[in-house]
Amino acid sequence: MPKIKSVCVVDDAGAMQKLSTKLLESLGVTVFSARDGYEALQVIHANSPDACFIDIEMPVMNGLQLVSILRSSQQYATLPIAVLSGNSSPFDRQKGLLVGADLYLTKPFSKEILSQAISELEKLHED
Repeated sequence: MPKIKSVCVVDDAGAMQKLSTKLLESLGVTVFSARDGYEALQVIHANSPDACFIDIEMPVMNGLQLVSILRSSQQYATLPIAVLSGNSSPFDRQKGLLVGADLYLTKPFSKEILSQAISELEKLHED
């Protein structure tokens, strides 16, 4: 997989979405934003990002439902995905990975953690 240059950040919390966007842009990544799973599907389809960072706890369609839909789609089955959550329990982490996420990141996170996550997603999806 080529270097990740664009990411869709899906988070209903405006402050967290702004922080994620600012940190990712400081790494040279183009960011597309969505506030829930339904909006994310439209944004992903319209912009074809190289990866997604998806919050788990959202109204309308939560992050786990969104990951499941993306993984069941032929077009997005191999899209690199990191799920984001304020919950750090092993059970929550396992739920995120079981639906098909590549990584599970606990909020809050730093620029360094996002940079490492991007590198790890690139390695996991090398052809």
